[in-house]
Amino acid sequence: MIDRISKEDFSREGIVVLNESASFVIDRYRLLFAKVDLVSRKEHKKVIAITSSIKGEGKTTTTANLAVVSARDFEKRVLVIDGDYKNPSLGKRFGVQDKVGLLNVIAGDCDFYNAVTPGPVKNLSLLTMGRLDGKRVGFKDNAYIWSEGGIVSLLKKIGDEFDYIWIDAPPILPLFDMSVISEAVDGIVIVVKTGETPEAVLTQAMKTLGSKKVIGSVLNRAKTNWKYGYDRYSYEYDQDH
Repeated sequence: MIDRISKEDFSREGIVVLNESASFVIDRYRLLFAKVDLVSRKEHKKVIAITSSIKGEGKTTTTANLAVVSARDFEKRVLVIDGDYKNPSLGKRFGVQDKVGLLNVIAGDCDFYNAVTPGPVKNLSLLTMGRLDGKRVGFKDNAYIWSEGGIVSLLKKIGDEFDYIWIDAPPILPLFDMSVISEAVDGIVIVVKTGETPEAVLTQAMKTLGSKKVIGSVLNRAKTNWKYGYDRYSYEYDQDH
């Protein structure tokens, strides 16, 4: 499954699907979720990581918009988690304070229910990265966050309470071992930035991921010939995924 999102769709600050005037763009994200949902229901996948080869390809934007659409428009019980320790961005994207979150739950400072925040639409809950007042002892890298004692343990406890759990995951390269994420989630969607991600980098990233967990990919900032006011989008489906 390959989705193409135009440059205009990704150039706006914030979450595009919360803007009612962006109706055509909303439909594109609905279509993206519908394709992910089709695969997920067949293969019993509910915990989906959104990642990219390298930083800056649009994975957080994709995660946020998919989370809103799946909760609001498809009435799914949705949790979205910030899983990128070195570049936590989800709280800022949703405009919520990031004082308590995943780190605090893992450290035992509070339970999940005290750390989770209601999202901007019904059925959506947010778990930002949180802070440990500068005392990140043991939290030295993304691998620890994604370990058995981190996200994996949390998902076992609260997984049944949600229909979908979207996780804004770290980029695959250059240093992170993606096999840790692959083992923690049911499926992976990889975001690729058109014209800027070197083919060799993407190839290496896909080798790191393997193919069993990859649901599909989103090609963002694609050049299209479809013009609907300020919204442009094209879609392509790859039957191999």
